[in-house]
Amino acid sequence: MKKILLIVLSFALLNACKNDTQNPVPLEIADASLQDYHVISIAFDKSGTAWLGTLGQGLIRHSGTSIAVFDSTNSILTKAAIWDIEIDKKGNVWLGADDLIKYDGSKFTRYGSGEYNLPRNAVRSVAIDGADNVWFSAGASRQGGLVKYDGKRFSAFTPENSKLPGNLIGGIAIDQQNTVWIALNDGVTATSIVRIKDDKWDVFGEKELGFNPYYYGNIVTDKNNDLLASINYGLSSSIAPSRPQIFRFNGQSTQIIKLPEEDKKVYMTQQVFVDRDNRIWAAFWDDKEYGIFRNGKWELKDLDESGGIFAFGQSLTGEIWLGTGRGVYILK
Repeated sequence: MKKILLIVLSFALLNACKNDTQNPVPLEIADASLQDYHVISIAFDKSGTAWLGTLGQGLIRHSGTSIAVFDSTNSILTKAAIWDIEIDKKGNVWLGADDLIKYDGSKFTRYGSGEYNLPRNAVRSVAIDGADNVWFSAGASRQGGLVKYDGKRFSAFTPENSKLPGNLIGGIAIDQQNTVWIALNDGVTATSIVRIKDDKWDVFGEKELGFNPYYYGNIVTDKNNDLLASINYGLSSSIAPSRPQIFRFNGQSTQIIKLPEEDKKVYMTQQVFVDRDNRIWAAFWDDKEYGIFRNGKWELKDLDESGGIFAFGQSLTGEIWLGTGRGVYILK
């Protein structure tokens, strides 16, 4: 009888969660490693709580003492992937998913594509500047582009109304000087970098970079306000060594960061990340799944049965979090 009652109560709670999406009740879980979750984005708020985006399994709140999940059963989130997470000064959690979505600690708000008048609603990258403006991608090949949300209105930038040279944005990063960097993927080798500083737009292509990047994976900025970019060869029909994988760009010159034995070894770089000590972290599809670049040298390492590394993050206390196909790994 107790077992039947427990099932009935669980069913009632599940239905209540489905109906009350404005005040969602998260699902509490006990598995700290989250091995059943495919984690693809990571961010930390000012209290130290980790927010983890998954590949269709919802949003995870990991406080260190408790873990909770918001998904399609208890919130307005769908089963769409959460590609990116950023947190503003007020503690609002912004998600790049099938739309731009905000969680303010009590409710979720979805900003549909019609509200910012763009034909695309898939948000792959989000960044927040010093004034709490939310910059996000909302484009595909020959559709949409870049959007800035100042809390009151959306400003859309496309090749038709700005210097944006393409529509498909591969990444957004904002440095400590509030410069906005945009990586454009408008086709294989049809790539470019855009820098926005004080309303001035600069576009960098093959001529300025000194080579033609194949396809951007992601971009970040370091403590020197330089841009770091990973190059993704996942669309390439050929597998060849010696192809540039990671480079640094300061707006004037480019430094390609070489990997160990890259003249004879094929790397497939997935992500690049810079920690607070200005060390570069990179994830690879290889027997060595990630590397750390410090003092001019790489240290390559692997994980046991991780399913691949898809995201990096650094906690307030300095630990590096790795988002993988089998949950999170925390390096202390």
